Amino acid sequence: MSMRHFLCFVLALGHAAVALAAGEQSEIDLWGTFLRPQYFGDRPISEGKDVVELRIPLRAEDAGVVPVSINAKLAQTAERYIRNLWLIVDNNPKPLAGLFHLTPEMGRADLALRLRIAKYTDVRVVAEMNDGTLHMDKAFTRASGGCSEPPPFLKLQEAREHIGEMQFRAAPKDDMALGQLLISHPNITGMQLDQRTRAFLPAEYVTKVEISFEGRHIMSAETNISISEDPSFRFFFKPQHGGTLKAHMTDSKGREFEHTFEVAGS
Repeated sequence: MSMRHFLCFVLALGHAAVALAAGEQSEIDLWGTFLRPQYFGDRPISEGKDVVELRIPLRAEDAGVVPVSINAKLAQTAERYIRNLWLIVDNNPKPLAGLFHLTPEMGRADLALRLRIAKYTDVRVVAEMNDGTLHMDKAFTRASGGCSEPPPFLKLQEAREHIGEMQFRAAPKDDMALGQLLISHPNITGMQLDQRTRAFLPAEYVTKVEISFEGRHIMSAETNISISEDPSFRFFFKPQHGGTLKAHMTDSKGREFEHTFEVAGS
């Protein structure tokens, strides 16, 4: 074999190796490589639906408003209860969509809310029991563009005028009540273009929601841009003989709003 043919042979082998490596390369395991160590270190996490079950559409109609529900498989009692829930969207710019601090006052640790989804992704819920054990369920959804879709100018202008307004309703459910809190807020992600200037809209979003009933803490949520505009939270609580529910909201601009609602007994 001449030197010229030998060099061509070596070059061809190099190209083949590069092509093979590219073909075998898989996507980075964001959960195992980054997210799990970041939020939970080396703590053991059991996977399954024995403690919580996550439900999300396989294909969302609107990636900016994707409904998700977390269904607990046990009652919230003083002896045994879910004290924290992490809701994680693997492929979102801010994967930790919400960290929810729960109490036995809920009666049941079910939650429902709406997410923004940037691209096809696994979504996870990790429940921490009051004994410190961790339990995870996950589901996949085909949705994309929810974090960057720009709001129409007139709609955004109207939304800004109503920031901080809240609505609440509750309905009896067994010996508890199922409540739904709706907060008016555009929840701008910082990745949406102003349709007039073509510049990115500065981020402004709800960062914390605290809910109490008759002075007793029910739950709180730490949230970010992965929650849809006009955040909505559905949850259980025990009104017993009725009373006053208080909701307090803080956003990334430091604005705080508080509203109270009278609730009938269950």
